[in-house]
Amino acid sequence: MHLDQIVEEIGSFGKFQILVMFMVMVPKLAIGYNMLIMSYGAYVTDWWCVDDVMSNNSRNNVTYKYCSNDDNSTCSRVYDDYTRTVVTEWDLMCERKWITPIITSIQMAGVLVGAVIAGQSADTFGRKKTFYLTLLLHSILTVAIAFVTSWQAFTVMRSLIGAIIGSYLVVSMFPVEFLGYKWRPSLTVIPFWATGVFFLVLASWLMHDWTYVHVAVGVSTVPFLLGWFIVPESVRWLAVKGKIGEAESVIERVAMMNGRIKPDKTREMLIELSQEETEKTKGGKKYSYIDLYRGWKMAKHTIITHLVWWSLSASYYGFAFGVGKFSGGFYLNMFLMNILEFPVFIPVIYAMNRFGRRKVATIMFAGATLSCIGVIIIQNTVTGGQRGNIITALSLAARIFTSEAWAGLITMTNESYPTVIRNLGYGAANTAAHVGGIVAPFVFAASDNEMVPYIIVIVILGLSGVLTRLFLPETLGLAMEDILPGHDRTDDEPTTKTQNEQKTSDKYKMEGKSTEMGKTENDESTKL
Repeated sequence: MHLDQIVEEIGSFGKFQILVMFMVMVPKLAIGYNMLIMSYGAYVTDWWCVDDVMSNNSRNNVTYKYCSNDDNSTCSRVYDDYTRTVVTEWDLMCERKWITPIITSIQMAGVLVGAVIAGQSADTFGRKKTFYLTLLLHSILTVAIAFVTSWQAFTVMRSLIGAIIGSYLVVSMFPVEFLGYKWRPSLTVIPFWATGVFFLVLASWLMHDWTYVHVAVGVSTVPFLLGWFIVPESVRWLAVKGKIGEAESVIERVAMMNGRIKPDKTREMLIELSQEETEKTKGGKKYSYIDLYRGWKMAKHTIITHLVWWSLSASYYGFAFGVGKFSGGFYLNMFLMNILEFPVFIPVIYAMNRFGRRKVATIMFAGATLSCIGVIIIQNTVTGGQRGNIITALSLAARIFTSEAWAGLITMTNESYPTVIRNLGYGAANTAAHVGGIVAPFVFAASDNEMVPYIIVIVILGLSGVLTRLFLPETLGLAMEDILPGHDRTDDEPTTKTQNEQKTSDKYKMEGKSTEMGKTENDESTKL
């Protein structure tokens, strides 16, 4: 049984879905802002190695960004007071410069832990409870970090904030369970994240102080805590957990808000789904990450998904955290890196629904790989003033292609796992991604050879494109599974369908009017 049929009848993208998307996805602006805040925190303003005796008279071309190797040197670093970053706050230059990427990597390790915890929590205790606890902790911790007095305490707080970010990234996808298949890509392609990073650039440019930048984003999520009284629990989660009355109440509320009527057979379908789930789980099974690897084909699907997510994260955040190495101004490059996603999100949504999620993701992987190949060619053939600008432009293009490829993978991942393990599957994919995120700060810091970062990205994104095209299933138009296949079908693909499910899926592949359960057989065969 699938609930997609009910979702279509009560409105797959109406006032209810718009309200829920606003309350759940708009906080993603703050999450994107907070995730990349170390791009600003690691920004190095002008500084000099000033002699303790000569004081300001030592600020010259010789002492500008000069690291002394003499242990007996009386030189101390003095930073331009134009902006106050983490680097200037705790003097993280020269012999201490290793601390900055370590802080970022520890933050990304926290994101990994948060993704693991949230996946299990959302499938065990519910999407709504996990989501709003995450949002509350985000506000508290992000304001509290402004009061730390050492880089060690700052690192601990960033790891905790990272865990909250990882939790949000997993559990915030539950609105997809209220959407019809045509609208699911909107959750990942609409540039909430890029908009958040744009506000990070704006805030850091206006405030010039890492403490104010943190407090601003912590306070910004407080109003969305009121969504607890508005956003319901996932009807799919309620149904598979046997909470039939609550699930039916949510469906009735959705139908009313969208100006529709609750289908007559709603309760019967929910009961049947709950009974089928109870039978398959023998009345008490608790799903865990192990279920993502049961059977060879399910395990293969999960492993390949994880490899691709790892590659996307290492590349995406590698560009983001390495933006300071591009030619041009830091603020301008950060702005361009994210604002350029706006013109492409509508065409990408259309392309995903027209040509398929897998095909679009594969094309984006190819675009990113070719852009990096172009960078290496320019590095070895072009000299002069325009060389840096061309490399920056190609790097920004590679970053945008990577972002859109990731949007395709997010949609495919959510659609390929059934409801009972969807958050586990998505959480595990995020975990793999954030292992890549731990590596990301070192992609552009791994070598003084400027070609090395791009060679790394070419290899991992090129391989990911091949794996996606050859091994991951297309999910366009498929009804989302609600329960795992029976033990007799353990080796089936995650999106394999029975005959009845195939009929449902075939209906969603057709375009036009939405289905109604009460229609005649002739009506049901009409193109939707």
